[in-house]
Amino acid sequence: MQMQIQFQPFTHSTDTGRLPEDSERLAIPELSDGFDRELSSLADGVAGSMTPVSYYSDRVPCGLYAIHISLTAVEEAEQIFLFTGRKLLRDIISLKKGERYERTFYQSIAGIIPRYHEAYYPAEHLFVTLCTPTPGAVKIDGCHAETAGPVTTVYLCGDSTVTDQAAEIPYLPGACYASWGQALPAFLEGRTAVENQAHCGLTTETFRQEGHMDIVKQFLRPGDFCLFQFGHNDQKLPHLLAHREYPVNLRRYVEEVRALGGIPVLATSLGRNIWNADGTYHELLAEHVQAVKDVAAATNTPVIDLHEFSVQFYKKTGMERSCGYFHPGDYTHTNEYGAYLFASFIAAELNRLFPETFHVTPGRTDFTPPSSLWEELENRNNRAGGQEQREQFDAMEKSTAALLKALEEAEKPYTDTL
Repeated sequence: MQMQIQFQPFTHSTDTGRLPEDSERLAIPELSDGFDRELSSLADGVAGSMTPVSYYSDRVPCGLYAIHISLTAVEEAEQIFLFTGRKLLRDIISLKKGERYERTFYQSIAGIIPRYHEAYYPAEHLFVTLCTPTPGAVKIDGCHAETAGPVTTVYLCGDSTVTDQAAEIPYLPGACYASWGQALPAFLEGRTAVENQAHCGLTTETFRQEGHMDIVKQFLRPGDFCLFQFGHNDQKLPHLLAHREYPVNLRRYVEEVRALGGIPVLATSLGRNIWNADGTYHELLAEHVQAVKDVAAATNTPVIDLHEFSVQFYKKTGMERSCGYFHPGDYTHTNEYGAYLFASFIAAELNRLFPETFHVTPGRTDFTPPSSLWEELENRNNRAGGQEQREQFDAMEKSTAALLKALEEAEKPYTDTL
């Protein structure tokens, strides 16, 4: 019989007397529950904002784990967000008074090179987090874990639209950054886990140069899946344009994954919610989208056309209404609503392509943003970014003028002096 791994409360308090023993490491969001107490929150004082209640395990080695959780509603709870790991969305729950909820989730624990860091860190703890406007309405009856047997892992490789974004405290689904990558687990049933190695500002080149692909290759096992979505940042550099090294890099990733017995999947880039002055959609990624499709056809690799799905959604919904699915003041990076929407499409496509492996839950159809979300949050953006190239690339996505200028510069004739 396997030994059960128990959980204990995890605090975000700045009171050093209450912090865990390895609090310095756990202050890094990618190594903890994905909530960052250092970030200023747009949800301060906003109705419905929530304080995360997190639990963590003792140190565990890297591997695959089954996490069992059971809850009971002491009072009616209309909306409970359940996360594991570094804010991987697992479920959005509504419970009536006295109703019980029990689930088992499969979690990958691997190493990572966190944002703003250059060193590799092994992840050493399991996390479970609840967010609800009425925390006293829910009682946790049990929470434990054990090592898991065979589990299919999906490795995610990409940029800021895929990465596990850190969230502010207090939490509000419309006021935080969130990616489809960290919402994907909410739709995958059965013995599957998601290991997200995507990072902000990365290209098909820097994902390898900074060591992230090495981590994927270290942990990937035969039969695992590896999903690649790049393009937003590649198109800002002349040598990574769609007719230059971008497709070369994608093809190399496909070959490497197959050599390890893995199954590569390519995804086209999430569309930006940017429009022309005449009210027509402003397409900025067409060449890189086509390059992905060309590589997929040439290498017989499955492709998920997230770009087409997202752009058609914007056109149907309109720019202003579509803004509710993005972080305030940002036209590229989604909030929890957008993450949930686009993750549901990715999951459905995985089920279509690999029906024997991926079993999908349809999710909630009522999880949609308020019509005036940006106005309620004063259309503010609370992420300044740093000076590194990847941080500057990330910041460009928050300024249409800066983005268009960067893309124009990248299109200038390429020379060996660049």
